[in-house]
Amino acid sequence: MENSSIKNQGQEIRAFILENIPSHPKDIVALTAREFDVSRTTVHRHLMRLFRDHEIVKTGDTRRATYYLKESRDKNFSFKINSGITEDEILTSYLTETFSGLEKNVLDILEYGFTEIFNNALEHSLGKDVEVNVLWHGDSIELKVFDDGYGIFNKIRDALDLGDVRESILHLTKGKLTTDPENHSGEGVFFTSRVFDLFVISSYGMTYMRNNLENDWFLESRKTAQKKGTWISMTIDRRSPRLLRDLFKKYSTNPETPAFDKSHILVGLSQLGDERYISRSQAKRILLGLDKFGSVVLDFKNVTTVGQAFVDEVFRVFRSRHPEISIEYENASEDIVFMIQRSLPSPESKVS
Repeated sequence: MENSSIKNQGQEIRAFILENIPSHPKDIVALTAREFDVSRTTVHRHLMRLFRDHEIVKTGDTRRATYYLKESRDKNFSFKINSGITEDEILTSYLTETFSGLEKNVLDILEYGFTEIFNNALEHSLGKDVEVNVLWHGDSIELKVFDDGYGIFNKIRDALDLGDVRESILHLTKGKLTTDPENHSGEGVFFTSRVFDLFVISSYGMTYMRNNLENDWFLESRKTAQKKGTWISMTIDRRSPRLLRDLFKKYSTNPETPAFDKSHILVGLSQLGDERYISRSQAKRILLGLDKFGSVVLDFKNVTTVGQAFVDEVFRVFRSRHPEISIEYENASEDIVFMIQRSLPSPESKVS
């Protein structure tokens, strides 16, 4: 009987919490402790159970904690693209309350990611509607933006006259790529994909995922039909220590006056199907647009070998044409390092 009584009280406490959190988000612990004459530790135990069961959301640390019903923090909005809306208006009117209570660095990241991606949907998608979702998953927040337009990879393919739509992902991740250079710098996707814990962009069966917690990436192409448009997901832990300004400095050759003049290239994204890295044409896919930067890092993760023509085009021909551009490389296998070094007249290239 005693265990049954304790169980019943626990259910009553949790029911009381859920009923009163909307009107007492900051003092629910004290209110519940007084109501049931129990310790704050007991109340916190029930709050943690509700949190684990994904019924409530917590922001702030223990002393400044604020609690919300999960259903009140999850949001789903839809907008007409041709209605004259702007990303800052939507952020202020619809998302400020949802993001309230978050640490400033996380708030900065969410606001930056939303405004960049939402603006892309408004100005580049050629769609009619854009949808925004905010989902709280335990300690993480997922922000989604979906439009029903032409597709981001299709637009890049057309703008650069690419032979294969799969090449679009490579060029998109270089940075400084935009289909509207007079009005946009092409920085948005580059930095957004690197500042969140997880970034996913999918369009017409092509999906690119970047996991910044594990420093890994994934590319998938499906022939199955997908509804038109572009879908982007950005996820970050609400306790993340990441700073947006540190990311900007990382991709600047002069951290004191940070300008976006350093790019990081995932060489593996240039591979189409099962082809090997052997030709100059493959190298030129990677090199396209890199003359806009002062420094370039080529990341050979998941690439096992390269051919002489490929290496010669990158490390001799391109460098001879652009001696002002620094080229570094990282995550290269012994075979790749050997091929790179033998293509150089002197060991000038830097290895990370």
